[in-house]
Amino acid sequence: MKNTVILFTLLAGISQIYGEAVSNKAYSKRVELLVYLRAIEPIVKNYRGNDKDGKPAEYNPKPGFEGERVKKYNEVKKLYQEGLIYYYEESFVNAYRRFLEAQLGMEQILEELSQYYVETTEEILKSAIERKNENNPEDKNLVDISVEFSNSSKIREDQNTDRESPFTQRMYNPREYHYVLNKYAIEQNMALGYKFLGQAKDARIDALKVEKNLEKHQKLEPVHRKFRIEKYIASISRSRDARSNAINIFKLKYPYDNTYLTREDGKDKEGNPVVLEGVTMKFRDNPYANPKKLSPVFDLRIPEKYRRDATDIDTRVYDEEVAARIKLKWDPKKRKEMIGDKAEENKQPPGTQNKPQ
Repeated sequence: MKNTVILFTLLAGISQIYGEAVSNKAYSKRVELLVYLRAIEPIVKNYRGNDKDGKPAEYNPKPGFEGERVKKYNEVKKLYQEGLIYYYEESFVNAYRRFLEAQLGMEQILEELSQYYVETTEEILKSAIERKNENNPEDKNLVDISVEFSNSSKIREDQNTDRESPFTQRMYNPREYHYVLNKYAIEQNMALGYKFLGQAKDARIDALKVEKNLEKHQKLEPVHRKFRIEKYIASISRSRDARSNAINIFKLKYPYDNTYLTREDGKDKEGNPVVLEGVTMKFRDNPYANPKKLSPVFDLRIPEKYRRDATDIDTRVYDEEVAARIKLKWDPKKRKEMIGDKAEENKQPPGTQNKPQ
């Protein structure tokens, strides 16, 4: 009888220790997953993927037409919610199991997203150092800027030569002088951008190599998946840093493209009406078009196809920014005054180049 009591006591102790261990694991995984969900929510909203018809998913789509990435994200959230229910019921084994399923789904989403970020970041950087407008003689690529506006160049010699105005005319285009002022910053942004892109690629490679580094008897454990997920997130973070440098290059190369923000007629530097996401207005009267802290949705220095990426850098959702700042969703009186009753707040205009991928 005494031995039986001792056995039951030991079993109860072991059970209690096991229960505490699983509860701690469930708690840690719960907090960990919540951080990941918050981190990737703006990402999946910005890059929703294709709907079930193979078309780019729209902002606020009909039920069943969410993008593939949004669908996967919602599945992970559902698993996480089921895990929370079990967790608060103190069914820690079931909670931990659900959290592990959510972790696997999160890993799969981030593997694909990290690849997308690396590939598109490389595209944005290449575009930033090339010419935006081939028909504009004032437009220069980075090599042109480095060669033509170096301290020993002919243009710099002409710029530094004293002249008597108006008898002696300039021997250079004054609209190109900003290249002199910004040359070093443009070169530095290129260098940093490609440095960060290299780090993004390395972080992703580290994540993919996890299984290769395991011993033959080892299998992929939750701790390995955690390491992999955090490497994917690091890759996305470094890609965003690289994108930020690319966006800076656009801003430094094209300082005159936002003159429409100060013009009474609301037209661009060529005299054409400015249309942003299907909306035409006098943008200088828009209370959210602040030149000192300009949202990318208004920034014509950035090519239209990259304004979504510029918004994503700050973990903001492009379509929400458009609805709030351009289509004045939250200010009906101002919207009616500036746009009229025909404004469609959430519908993406047909033919726009800035579609989510």
